[in-house]
Amino acid sequence: MILVTTYQDPDLDGTACSVAEAEFLVEQGEEAVAGVFGTLHREAIACIQTFGLDWPMNAMEVIDQVDEIVLTDTSDTHGLSPLIDPNKVTVVIDHRKDSNPDDFPNADRQIELVGSAATLVTEHFINAGLIPSRTSAYLLAGAIVSNTVNFQNMVTHPRDRAAYLWLKRQEQLPENFVDVLFASKSTFTDENLFEEIEHDSAWFQMGEKKIGIAQLEIVHAQEFLEDFTALVFPVLQTLQTQKALDHGFLSIVDIDRGRTIFLTNDNQMKMVLTQTLDVEWVGDQAIKNGIIMRKEIVPLLREIIV
Repeated sequence: MILVTTYQDPDLDGTACSVAEAEFLVEQGEEAVAGVFGTLHREAIACIQTFGLDWPMNAMEVIDQVDEIVLTDTSDTHGLSPLIDPNKVTVVIDHRKDSNPDDFPNADRQIELVGSAATLVTEHFINAGLIPSRTSAYLLAGAIVSNTVNFQNMVTHPRDRAAYLWLKRQEQLPENFVDVLFASKSTFTDENLFEEIEHDSAWFQMGEKKIGIAQLEIVHAQEFLEDFTALVFPVLQTLQTQKALDHGFLSIVDIDRGRTIFLTNDNQMKMVLTQTLDVEWVGDQAIKNGIIMRKEIVPLLREIIV
């Protein structure tokens, strides 16, 4: 049996790729199942619930039975379930530059720098002349528009647009499909703010420093800043303490205005971000025109933090 999975607590891209690639392998005559570890990101949950899609299996139910593992939307061991045996990984499908080829010694790797890993999985169906199920088509389409921030992201590739348009032709998506997706991850309260920022945070070892980066991709970002800026810094400080981080910041992708907002009261982090991204700070906030995602920021930071 082949388990198709991704990192723990996956977002929509990791979820979509796991579900759809497992379906693709079954269509190719393989015995494959999609399974996820941990809790789905709220955007993936909203997509499944709003459009009435099938839920992926809990990978814990099958991990002891699998002979091979296919990893999607990730290409190193960072963030993986400890139950995954790297030697069982036979295929890695990802779209990030920042990866480690030595982590999976037995794996064939498809690493291509498109905006969404879902684009790569969609192309598997296109090239094989197969039509994905409704669940796979909706998840893949949602992942592509999410990861490319509705094709505004600097890493958006023409292949992303082509894959999305192909999916749209196979399955009639609702007119408000994109709006519903982005609205689903843009609702915050005083009570859920910590949970939402924690769920969208990740840490990275850079030289001797452990750097935390939280990322929110939201509509109505200006309203968020007005309502929650004062609460963000205690959240970041708590996360820094809990995760034993040296430095950290929050990156807010402002979908409406096509810009990226950075929040931190860490002066050393401000200097690094200024050097890396050429931003200017007004108090504890900096704004960069254009959208830049965490996966693009990380390799840039690695060049500075040694």
